[in-house]
Amino acid sequence: MNAISKYTDHLVTLLSGNVPKAITHTEWEFLIRIAREASVLPRVAYALDSVIELVPEYAQTHLISAKYHAKLLAQQVKFEASEFKRILPVELQTELIYLKGAAYTLSGCSAGRGRVFSDIDMLVSKANLREVEARLSVYAWFTQPTDDYDDMYYRQWAHEIPPLKHSGRGTILDVHHNLVPLISGKAPDINDFTAGARTLSCGARVLSPGAMILHSAVHLFYQEEYHHGFRDLSDLHLLFSEFGTEQAFWDELFILAQKTGFGLELALALRYVNTLFDTDIPQAELHKSQLWLPPKITLKIFDWMYCRVLQPHHRLCNVRGLGLANTMALLRGHWIKMPVHILLMHTAAKGYRNILKWVAGKGVNKPGSAKNNTPPGI
Repeated sequence: MNAISKYTDHLVTLLSGNVPKAITHTEWEFLIRIAREASVLPRVAYALDSVIELVPEYAQTHLISAKYHAKLLAQQVKFEASEFKRILPVELQTELIYLKGAAYTLSGCSAGRGRVFSDIDMLVSKANLREVEARLSVYAWFTQPTDDYDDMYYRQWAHEIPPLKHSGRGTILDVHHNLVPLISGKAPDINDFTAGARTLSCGARVLSPGAMILHSAVHLFYQEEYHHGFRDLSDLHLLFSEFGTEQAFWDELFILAQKTGFGLELALALRYVNTLFDTDIPQAELHKSQLWLPPKITLKIFDWMYCRVLQPHHRLCNVRGLGLANTMALLRGHWIKMPVHILLMHTAAKGYRNILKWVAGKGVNKPGSAKNNTPPGI
């Protein structure tokens, strides 16, 4: 597995808390740009705290600014969590679980330090989904305009409702009832993931470490676009490094992966954090996970594709074949999320709408238009 850009290597070194040798001022400028584009600049800033004197002064300014930005995001998610505690009844609060960036930040784990995110993800039971949405709407959380088909697609086939936006603060909230789209046929019994959920001192709830990491792996390898793939792989590196020192963690993780059918996603996560970040994974666990990997030919294709798309998406990190790798990842993401007949319908409808938009203008896709019938990207 090769094709790793030198700037990707440099960025991984910075994230480990070290400064690459003989790095020039121009390269520092490039790395700041790349880290910002990859949404890991605050994480770099925190990682370099103990060696900040080795960083040029102008680069320090960017790092300090990035830390302030991350602190504001952390304050925002903590404020919103306290608001949900205030406005939702106790019976709904006790089942609400925060996911991904919000969970990392609220729990205080290493992946939450300097984590950048654009929305807050939460998980509730499907049975209480309508009540949660209704309660939130009273406090100015509203879905963005969608047509009837898109709304049906979210509510019947996806794993979440349409995103909610607070009309005053502008915060985006994704309310999930599962971790992968129902229509994929691979949605797990969500109780398997939530069984060991933890309640934090602030009252918020998050998944257990094993479930948190497995969800992170599933989320990463079920994507169609990998603009944040490097950041998400960095999440996994930090989570494995923090929790992977206890055998009980590995036992829980592998049992959950086996039970829910996400062994491949776990194996890929372990493989590529080891490749790009040189994460300290116990050899016994790495060897055990290889049983879930695909045949050699498929694995070679995966290695070629993922070692490209999981690097920062910046022109300075572009390597040969990146365009093809992105296309392959896009097709795979759609393929595993939708049955063939739905995928064909989705592709045809999207193409039809794009043609209409080109011929008749953007108005044909406005909510309420009979032509606006493409399912949303999931």
